[in-house]
Amino acid sequence: MEKSDKITKYEFWGLALFVGIPLPGTGAWTGSLIASLLELDIKKAVIAELVGLIIATIIMSIISYGVLGMVLQ
Repeated sequence: MEKSDKITKYEFWGLALFVGIPLPGTGAWTGSLIASLLELDIKKAVIAELVGLIIATIIMSIISYGVLGMVLQ
């Protein structure tokens, strides 16, 4: 199965954004499965997943501290 040019062009950022969206089923485990199915290079996949996890952490921190800050005031 050959990858199309669009998938090859956007596979890194697509995987990072997929992992970075903090919803059920869009974490590092599912990102690893997708990377395996797309036959990504393991180094590229690990870096994309780390970027995605950092994005998810920042989003959840902003949401958590924002809501917690409003409740405590």
